[in-house]
Amino acid sequence: MTLEQLERMSAEQKAKTVLVVQDPFTSYYDARVVADFIRLAEKLGRRPVLLPFSPNGKAQHIKGFLNRFAKTAKKTSEFLNRIAALGMPMVGVDPALVLCYRDEYKLALGEQRGDFHVLLVNEWLAQEINARLSVEVSGEPWYFFGHCTEVTALPGAPAQWAAIFAHFGAKLENVSVGCCGMAGTYGHELTNHKNSLGIYELSWHQAMQRLPRNRCLATGYSCRSQVKRIEGTGVRHPLQALLEIIG
Repeated sequence: MTLEQLERMSAEQKAKTVLVVQDPFTSYYDARVVADFIRLAEKLGRRPVLLPFSPNGKAQHIKGFLNRFAKTAKKTSEFLNRIAALGMPMVGVDPALVLCYRDEYKLALGEQRGDFHVLLVNEWLAQEINARLSVEVSGEPWYFFGHCTEVTALPGAPAQWAAIFAHFGAKLENVSVGCCGMAGTYGHELTNHKNSLGIYELSWHQAMQRLPRNRCLATGYSCRSQVKRIEGTGVRHPLQALLEIIG
């Protein structure tokens, strides 16, 4: 759906719509997570719309290309501010990329950033479930592995995820771990491979060996890719577990 089509929507249509903000890592390398968020939104009675891809610039910022990042941020801010004016919630599935809009964009652009706001999945879900009934779900706990950027910037995120799971009758336990070893693009680079594995061994590996893999959940794309690379089998995003719980 184009921006012009969104602008022509009625007030009634807008009230039921949630806009999905794409990020390059999830959309291109783990697209199932985006598709599952769309399915989850539909199950909650919302009309999800996938916004056209607009570069986030996070990788440019990480590698120190600050002038290029500022140009990317300015262009994407203009796009997202125009979307925000329509009054529909915007949601992104990867914490590091969503928080980039709030922090790095503000540092790079100042007031030129504008007032657009992209929600994390848990922030949006917390708003959505306020008036909904709980569903009884039995079974063993799920285990939450937060992204470093997420749990540092928003220390209440694990508890918010746990409250969302509890709303649907499921138990979610926070697993206290350090960095998975990816650290942005660091762990993806061949020269850092050994160090990246060493960082992962400090906390993530022990937890993955101790807990049932199919019950482990990680919000960060980089974290999920690191687990799959080292352990051989990956873990899911919490939203994918919720989709299973809701049925």
